[in-house]
Amino acid sequence: MKRMLLIGALTVGASLATAQAAEAKGYISAIRVCGPSGCATVRHPRAAMQRFGMDMLSDAGRHAERPPLLPYYRLRFLPSYEVPNSDAFYIPGAKVICTDGGCIHVRRGLVPALSVAAANVGAFTPRISSVTVGGRPRADRARFAILFNQRPAPLPSTVVWKSRHYSVIAKFGEITPWSLGGASWMAYYPRYHALSLDGRWFHAGADVDRLVRGQAAAAEPANGHGWSVAAVVVVALAAAAGVGRRLRRPRSG
Repeated sequence: MKRMLLIGALTVGASLATAQAAEAKGYISAIRVCGPSGCATVRHPRAAMQRFGMDMLSDAGRHAERPPLLPYYRLRFLPSYEVPNSDAFYIPGAKVICTDGGCIHVRRGLVPALSVAAANVGAFTPRISSVTVGGRPRADRARFAILFNQRPAPLPSTVVWKSRHYSVIAKFGEITPWSLGGASWMAYYPRYHALSLDGRWFHAGADVDRLVRGQAAAAEPANGHGWSVAAVVVVALAAAAGVGRRLRRPRSG
């Protein structure tokens, strides 16, 4: 009988502990803002930290588009087992926090505290280390930063998948908000001036079109589009030969 009572008490105690842990999940006591030179701690009222934790845990925060390439900080959360469990970044220029699940706007009340902490450490600067277009490396990699600064657009058409495209892979020297998988994979569809990135669509302007296609023209003969210049040359030579024969034709009579 005593054994049964003991087992029952332990079960109830475990249930209560689990419930308390579930309720506590999402509570963040402090945020560490880290740059190349070190970290600074953000301390804020408990209620504000708890709201922030729930934003990160339940998608309650306002969704934000991933911003252009801007200086950024890595975030650490205390206690260490609290959410999010993945890499998290603060981008002060856009007032957003990004993880592999996307970006959210920082609550207005938390922005000043984050700004104060960030002011005490230097920021990371995103740098593109390599770019390939259609599998070919590009030397002008820094120019590809504009691909991260295009305005969102709806899916152009379902037939876009059947149209010709250029695959673009941009790699960074380290994990960043724009390369959480080690690189950023994109596809550019010139017929629709559409850029696909992170499962979202963007309208790509003429500058993007010229940039992406800049070196790709050298690959066009392999795709069956490089014959036109050679054909023009052949036709011109044939015409010149014909003119020469007419000029040398002997007079009759």
